[in-house]
Amino acid sequence: MKSIICTLSLLISFAAAAQEPAAISSQADEIITRLGQSLVPDQRLGVFHAAAEMRGDTLVVRGETTTPAACDSLLAALSAAGLAPVRCEIEELPEARLGDRCVGVITVSTALLRSGPSEKEEIINQALLGETFTLLKDSHYFDLVQLSDGYVGYIDGGSTAVMSRSELAAWESRPKVIFWKKWGEIRSAKNDKSDPVSDIVLGTSVTLVRREGKWLRVTLADGREGWLRRDEVIEAEKFARQPKPTPAQLVATARQFTGYPYLWGGRSTKGFDCSGFTLTVYKLHGITLPRDANMQVFAGREVPVDSSFSALQQGDLLFFGRNRSRITHVGMYIGNYRFIHSGDLVLVNSFNPAHPDFSPRRARDLQAVRRIL
Repeated sequence: MKSIICTLSLLISFAAAAQEPAAISSQADEIITRLGQSLVPDQRLGVFHAAAEMRGDTLVVRGETTTPAACDSLLAALSAAGLAPVRCEIEELPEARLGDRCVGVITVSTALLRSGPSEKEEIINQALLGETFTLLKDSHYFDLVQLSDGYVGYIDGGSTAVMSRSELAAWESRPKVIFWKKWGEIRSAKNDKSDPVSDIVLGTSVTLVRREGKWLRVTLADGREGWLRRDEVIEAEKFARQPKPTPAQLVATARQFTGYPYLWGGRSTKGFDCSGFTLTVYKLHGITLPRDANMQVFAGREVPVDSSFSALQQGDLLFFGRNRSRITHVGMYIGNYRFIHSGDLVLVNSFNPAHPDFSPRRARDLQAVRRIL
């Protein structure tokens, strides 16, 4: 995509003409802020950064965004406020210099998505082996990307393979297998003692090259090849055809992670945050949930809850927070007043004060229940 360079010449009103340049820029920035909140209401899922400055008698707005036609909306808003003439220099991401090579695939078992272009910045999400992304801005170290779940952040360029859209389409069309153990290694030879090519975690996909006895030759998007045992994987086509899970199956899947560590931003068997845990449980049954707790609270349908918990069924998602508009935690109901969640680690707690695993904090903070099945 290319930078959108738009110039709008307008008649300057008497009031606008009387304003100082700093006042005009300040008024424009207020309009830009309001418009940005409208165009990208959730900053986790998009980019809109812009600022205004006066250059001579022209108001120049510079920035970047993932929203198409942002300049048109901005020029209309500034025009309505009587601010002119205006030049809009907001670049639509991906960067124009990337050309068609603006997509890619994750090539390590778990890649950390950060809030800024440094390893010191906060971890906000994980991307898993075989997942795709859009490259928004390229650098020598940390690239700005948008993951397949919509999340925007910075990722170490060494954990990705960047390619053209046609190359990605060709890669996606090749047969895939999904690793079905909690963790393991892709081996350099058909031998469990051979050197590893890469580690791999539950639910991630690799491309199938060929079958040889009890072994499968697989390849990663960066060209590395290795071997997995047949009994470690499930073919992607079979996974896609799996039937809708029962509530009991969801509980069984969730409980196999009891005792696993909490990891802020985590959604793999290397560590889960609360929503990464519920997301993973449902993902393993072919059901996609939004990434964060305050997104998941809008999935499925509402379930009424009272002190008896009689309306709840296993697998229902439980949402916690100070109030309904501030959801900060999610868990999954497993029956008999109990729920499983990733707190300090993945554990089971109860709403019943008579139970030894009773959690007064969670009982107090329960705000909503949603049914996904």
